[in-house]
Amino acid sequence: LKKRFDAIILSMRNKKLIIFFSILCAVTLLVVFNSVLFSVRHVRVYCANVESSAFADKVLASHHIKRSESIFFVNKQKVAARVESSVPGVRVLNIEKKFPNRIYINYVEVKPYLRIFDGHNTYFCGNDLRVMYAEEGAKNLWSGAESDPYWSGIPAEKRHVINLLYKGDLKSTAVGSIVSFSDSTTAAIVTGVFSALERLGYYESVMELFTEIDVSGKDKPFIMLTTFSGMKWEIVSADNLAEKLRLGLSVFLSDKLSDAQKQTGTLVIGGNTASYRGSDGSLKPLD
Repeated sequence: LKKRFDAIILSMRNKKLIIFFSILCAVTLLVVFNSVLFSVRHVRVYCANVESSAFADKVLASHHIKRSESIFFVNKQKVAARVESSVPGVRVLNIEKKFPNRIYINYVEVKPYLRIFDGHNTYFCGNDLRVMYAEEGAKNLWSGAESDPYWSGIPAEKRHVINLLYKGDLKSTAVGSIVSFSDSTTAAIVTGVFSALERLGYYESVMELFTEIDVSGKDKPFIMLTTFSGMKWEIVSADNLAEKLRLGLSVFLSDKLSDAQKQTGTLVIGGNTASYRGSDGSLKPLD
């Protein structure tokens, strides 16, 4: 009986010790989390698609992260939602916590990237494929857009968007919604292309490079991009689009192609290799 009683006493002591150390750990963690070392001291903002963003100050003023707040307790989703609701012209890509006390808000300016015509109306979409505004009829790439607030800060001579040729029908075209397509393959390819373009470079660089993206697949099983110089980029398959577009850009900007080739030929990108197709149809590998 005595042994049993001693075991009960020992068990109670162990439980008390466990409770004591649990409370001690909780208090310690609370002290650490709220210590000066881990208090937010710096909030930086970075725009990924515009070199000198006009929204930087507005983003800084809208995040509402307190300097004395513990970095552990900063809710990234809530911060992103606050910024996007306060500054309609931006979309938050991500929020990085750099311990012990720095936070970086990475965002993109929502700019008119894309023109889509459905046979009745023309839809202008941003780099997130969200419909920014619509116009009746088959409007030109810049028709009616000069007075739109989304073009603020863009010189008149650079106000153009990329024309999209697609297959199937449009499912969602309401202003403010993300445009969607009845053909699932088209939807996946368009999303992939624009995600890749967003990472390719600044908005101005992308818009000065391409005039049209053809994912209709009509008489061809590939994606075709047309540049301002007249050259076409033929992407053989839709996998690894970011890498293929990056390869195309590096070749296009290099001395591997003459000015005449950049105006008349086709850059064929398949896998991790690129080739040049001239007017005679022959392929020349580009190392």
